[in-house]
Amino acid sequence: MPTLRNGEMIRIANSGTQARIINYIAEGGQGEVYRVEYNGKEYALKWYSKIPMTDAFYQNLAHNVRMGKPNDNFLWAVALTEKIKGKFGYIMPLRPQNYKEYGEFLLGDVRFKSWDLLFKAALNLAESFRILHSRGYSYQDLNEGSFFIDPDTGNVLICDNDNVAPYGVNLGVKGMPKYMAPEVVLDKSRPNTHTDRFSLAVILFRLFYIDHPLEGQYTIRFPLTDQMGAKLFGESPIFVYDPKNDMNRPDPEAHPNVISRWNMFPPDLKAAFTKAFTDGLKDIDSRITELQWIEVLVRARGMLVKIDGREQFVNAYNPESVPKECRLLRTEENIIALAPDSVLYQCQTDKFSEDYCTVAGLVRASQRDKNVYGLGNLTNNTWTLMIPNKEPVAVQPKGFVPLIPGIIIDFGNIKAKVF
Repeated sequence: MPTLRNGEMIRIANSGTQARIINYIAEGGQGEVYRVEYNGKEYALKWYSKIPMTDAFYQNLAHNVRMGKPNDNFLWAVALTEKIKGKFGYIMPLRPQNYKEYGEFLLGDVRFKSWDLLFKAALNLAESFRILHSRGYSYQDLNEGSFFIDPDTGNVLICDNDNVAPYGVNLGVKGMPKYMAPEVVLDKSRPNTHTDRFSLAVILFRLFYIDHPLEGQYTIRFPLTDQMGAKLFGESPIFVYDPKNDMNRPDPEAHPNVISRWNMFPPDLKAAFTKAFTDGLKDIDSRITELQWIEVLVRARGMLVKIDGREQFVNAYNPESVPKECRLLRTEENIIALAPDSVLYQCQTDKFSEDYCTVAGLVRASQRDKNVYGLGNLTNNTWTLMIPNKEPVAVQPKGFVPLIPGIIIDFGNIKAKVF
């Protein structure tokens, strides 16, 4: 039964303002969520009505309100209420209806419209936690209930940010089973940035492969008691595709998704997850950082093409296996597969850019000859086309570069060769 009444006014701490309860929305483990009117707009109010929260928790929330959201992907606390008989809550933006729960993707109830959108969601998650960690904070309880995704855009919203705290500070939370780092499972460490990175790796793995990276033929043999959970996910976890230990391979009936998808995605992605769940299980310095995830995801996305209207991944490291409809673009750091309608992003044409969203180049087939492709310059910079035994040619914004094997494109601070 809701503890707050429709129309009730709740005072906001240190502001002299109030929020008006509009209606009850839902109930959770710690309390209730309401729709409220605050400063002329509608928000959500999370009200801690079940579990007594400490003064340290209250002060940390107040600090987070003052700090402000790391970026727009966080459903961040915008105001904290005064305490009413020891109870309080915080106000945050409402979740738009087009954002779906992460668990709906795992169940197959919601799907991305394209693989490209899946990569965008993964990149948005990695970037959001990169920013959070760069501020000196950790999330501490990253799990499948921590965020929502728009399947039509790849945009994400990270919720339940009330446990976010400065590095070294923990307010009592451990995390959710199967998402906690092994050292947290074994009570050898409190949640921190390093444990966040383990949890993020689990979240990303399940985003791509659906099944859990540590659940296979070995783990499903045992009932998941607290003692057995500590052993399987703390003392001796085994990655389902550990190259040195095949004891816990996926079960065809219990884990069909990871079996069907493991070899579908590019090798960069497989290598990163293998490191994260072998060396990274016990060695925190071997965990993949957020920036490393962004680099891996950009490289892997660079091998996604659309041929005859159908998305597919190509292994650009093996040119002999690349479809004849593709061209390859090799830079000092990356190799990118291109087909008609493929795009290059800003970070792929500018070594100093971290922009993985802005399109810098677009591939089009010639109207006269569909086997001839051109790369359109969608930047504000002039590119330079270098053809063997010929003078360099300037390619102005909105100009096109013919994707002919052997030519070199100088984007400004990155050079790429077509083959």
